[in-house]
Amino acid sequence: MERGARITVRVGEARVAGGLSGAARARIVADGFLLLVLALWYASSLRLPEFVLPNPGKVLLLTLRLFFDPALVLHTAISLGRVVASVLLALAIGSGLVLAARYVPVTGLLVGNRLTPFFNSFPSLGWAILAVIWFGVSDQTVLFVETAILLPFCMINMWEGIKNLDPELLEMAGSFARRRARILRKVIFPLLFPYIFSALRISYGVGWKVSLIAELFGASTGLGYLLEQARQHYDMPMVFATVCAIIVLVAGMERLVFDRIERRVLRHLQAQETPTL
Repeated sequence: MERGARITVRVGEARVAGGLSGAARARIVADGFLLLVLALWYASSLRLPEFVLPNPGKVLLLTLRLFFDPALVLHTAISLGRVVASVLLALAIGSGLVLAARYVPVTGLLVGNRLTPFFNSFPSLGWAILAVIWFGVSDQTVLFVETAILLPFCMINMWEGIKNLDPELLEMAGSFARRRARILRKVIFPLLFPYIFSALRISYGVGWKVSLIAELFGASTGLGYLLEQARQHYDMPMVFATVCAIIVLVAGMERLVFDRIERRVLRHLQAQETPTL
């Protein structure tokens, strides 16, 4: 009996060790791949001219300058502000249109079968060209382009959320609360939160891709403007540094903001589902 217990303990320890080694191997593969890419990049930069492939060390220093150099951090902050503002504007407009389609049935066909396909199919470059013609080179041009391109992402997410609302739950909520505003705040918004959060997360990542297009055409500040200036002067280190700065901003927002919100919401939902005795 004792021998059998020892065997069971050893098997359990072996499984735990195997799981840890598996996680460690996955981490080694992921980090090792990045180190391999950096090593190949460095080795190739020694053989190629700088305007083709710059040294990663120089790119790293320029990337840091984009976050700490007063002359360059302004461009980074302006681009970040534009992206955040356009995401919030697109979410507000998209949510308003979808909620209007729900509470004003006569607008349902307009929003679902006319506006959503229109915005979803309109080319990004077309918005950029139109905005430059209409507004010239200005912040309004960039915000207009980014908001117009992000709008269908928000509308589609919110539309799916509205379609998946439980009608029985809404009927029960209506029997306890007569005011629509209260039902919207206490019942509908919590049910739509996963779709709102998904729209924010997707729109923020896409927003940075859109911002480069918008700032290339219609801005005299921002990371897209720096990218265009670097292209004109064959400043490949700045091109790479601008791209790296955007990667840092997107990944940082994912890790520091979106992941934390997701974990907090999951803990809150699990606490609500846990029965109390």
